[in-house]
Amino acid sequence: MKNTIQNLAMLSAVIAFASCSEKKTVTTDTEVQTEQVQAPPATDTVATPEAPKEETKTVEGKVTAINQGKDGYTAKIETADKEVYFVTISHSNLTNHEQYKSVKVGETLKVTGDSWKNDTGENNITVREIN
Repeated sequence: MKNTIQNLAMLSAVIAFASCSEKKTVTTDTEVQTEQVQAPPATDTVATPEAPKEETKTVEGKVTAINQGKDGYTAKIETADKEVYFVTISHSNLTNHEQYKSVKVGETLKVTGDSWKNDTGENNITVREIN
């Protein structure tokens, strides 16, 4: 067993030395050309996108649907003018989290919050206050 280990060690050493003994030289001829370029004056040409305008809105209407979330819910409200709003009510969005209350379909709900439209044009409100 001892002889086998010695033979393997010797063979490994011979292979390692043999692979390192060959020298390879790589030469490249490159001509370096430098050109002086004057940078244009620094101006910001990137237009910053406008943030969607949010307005505070108060809505009152009848709850027609409820979609439960992990820390709140989204209620679909239909106003007297037949406008539909999706209002998101959660503990973290309310100014005073103690105002949080659950509602059922058919109840009337009055809320105030940040109004915005989504990509499909639906009216949404992130509720800050339940009236």
